[in-house]
Formats: sequence, C-alpha cells, structure tokens
Amino acid sequence: MRPLILFLISLICCAPIRSQKKNTTLTGVSGVVYDSGNACIAKVSVREIDGNHRVYNQTKTDRNGLFSFRVRDTQHSLQFSAPGFRTLTHKMLGQNKFRVRMERRRTSPYVETAKVVLKSDRLFNGHYLGEVVRQQAWIEKMCDSLYAFIIPVQMDKPVDEYSAGRKLIVLDDVGQQVMLLENVVDAYPILGDPDDIDQSEIVQTYIGLEHGGADSYYAPGGDSGSEKLYSYPHFQISRAQMEQICEKPELLSRIAVDTYRANNYWNFFPTDKTISLFRKALEK
Repeated sequence: MRPLILFLISLICCAPIRSQKKNTTLTGVSGVVYDSGNACIAKVSVREIDGNHRVYNQTKTDRNGLFSFRVRDTQHSLQFSAPGFRTLTHKMLGQNKFRVRMERRRTSPYVETAKVVLKSDRLFNGHYLGEVVRQQAWIEKMCDSLYAFIIPVQMDKPVDEYSAGRKLIVLDDVGQQVMLLENVVDAYPILGDPDDIDQSEIVQTYIGLEHGGADSYYAPGGDSGSEKLYSYPHFQISRAQMEQICEKPELLSRIAVDTYRANNYWNFFPTDKTISLFRKALEK
C-alpha cells in the first residue's frame, strides 16, 4: 500500500512541472521589415512584448531586413524599433509570418544645428491635473527667422512618443486663438530629469541614437526602472510672432498643448517674467 501512495504523490508533484513546460513552449516566427519605398531595413530591433510592455524575447533583422526567432506566446505583440523610424507595435494574433512596413520619423532639418538661446524653469506657469506648476522650457534658435519652444513632457509608458503634428495653441485675453504652433519632430523619451539633460542629449531623442555610447536614449520596450521618461516636443514659432507677443503681451494670455478645452491638460498662463525672457531670447 505504501509504494502505491508514494507513486500517486510523485504523479501529483510532477503534473505542474509537465504543465509548466507545456506553457513555456516557444513558437518560431519570422518575417521581413521594409520602408515605404519597399527597401529592406537592417538592424531593426524586434521584441516580443505583452500588454504591459514586458519584453520576453528579441532579435534584430539582418542586412536583408529578415528576422527569425522564437516567441513565448503568439497572442503577444511584436515591437519594431530602429533609429530614424517610428516604433511600430504589431499584434501577432496567432500568426507566425509577417511583412512589416515602418515609417520614417519626422525630423526638423534644424534640430542638429539649432542653438539654445534660453533655458528657464520660469518661462511658463500652468495647471496640470488640478495643480499649479512651474514648467521647465527652452527657447531655441533654428535659423534667423525661426525659433522653437522645447517643453519637456513626462511620458507614461515606455513605448510612448510625442508625435510631430501635435499643436501648441496661443490664446488672447478673451480666449480667442491667435496662433497655432506645430511640433515639428517625432520625440522619443529620454531617461532623466530635464534639469540634468543637455542639448546634445535632446537631439538624440529626435535622431534616435544613443548619446556617446551612454544609456541615455531610451529604447522603446526596455525597462526604465525608477527613472522618469521625458520627451521634448519642438514647437516652431517665427521671430515675427515672438516680436508681436513682446509688443502686445495680451496676445499671450494663455498657451495650451493640443487643446484648451481640457482643464487638466497642460494649460500655461504666462507672466510678466515670460515676456522679459522672450525679449532676452530675441536679443541673443
């Protein structure tokens, strides 16, 4: 009787092990990655991620844009990222063969040569999530006639980017829209507090390269740990518009990112200090 009991116990103990092995069986997937001109893209990072953006397995495409590796679950997603291209997340939905097209990132021709003429934590005050905050910001000279506001935006998830085309709306003292400034770059997150980030590191977030071999550029899908992620949208404004605001401060009654209808979404209210900083930037 005792040998029979020991045998049954061994079966019970081994069952979870066999079940676990079954659940972790890897499945082979493969595919090709190409751009909008049908040219294959080499050295694209391909990651298997779940709904919480956890990375399980990863590989890179070869010189012909081909990839092949084994994944834990074909109900997960594949995430594709490469310098110069917008990160793409593709649900596998049980498939194992893929043809993936990646779009080039939108980058201003000025970002690598632009000169920071002013950096201040008092350029804008504002509301965010019901609290009054003081917003770190830069004014950058792109050329003789163009400037840009760079406003750090904390990102919630590692795959987030601050896309080109999003708007900065300028309102006058009666709430009428007087200017619409466009974000001219795709800005991926970078690790670290804006106070500690310099201009060369900000440029890396636009062109998608690591800064000096350091781990400052944040590869989407990785693990940021406890450090906060910030993107640096690049809102273009002309010199003439800045001069107009300095002459008529009432035009700069409020600046809102994307929409002024959402009370808890970055709504900036400039102060007299803002105008003096604008004048200072134009004099440089």
